[in-house]
Amino acid sequence: RKVTQDTQIGDYLLPAGSVLNLEIFHVHRCPDQWPQPEAFDPDNFLPERAKTRHPYAYVPFSAGPRNCIGQKFALLEEKTVISTILRSFRIESLERLADITLMNELILRPETGLKVKLFPRSFD
Repeated sequence: RKVTQDTQIGDYLLPAGSVLNLEIFHVHRCPDQWPQPEAFDPDNFLPERAKTRHPYAYVPFSAGPRNCIGQKFALLEEKTVISTILRSFRIESLERLADITLMNELILRPETGLKVKLFPRSFD
């Protein structure tokens, strides 16, 4: 976003013409909003926890009138692909989490991809 007029936020002055970028990586790891910001806890997304959190504490598709128009499609596609893969395979990472370098771009992604091994599921 571009600042259209001088704006004071706390001790900070944002001069008109400045360009602001919201660092989603840091927003999604804010200790004020997430009890253990570096650990994935699916319970963080339970309704009783979400209602006590700021509505913009988790915004993977942005928020407000300019959010991602493909959000619903992306979530549906993600659920379809992941459930199809997990129904047929067990996945094991071939890399340690500590060895993965993350790139903070439009999305957060591993710098060189991820190597995984798929094991066919047996339903005998």
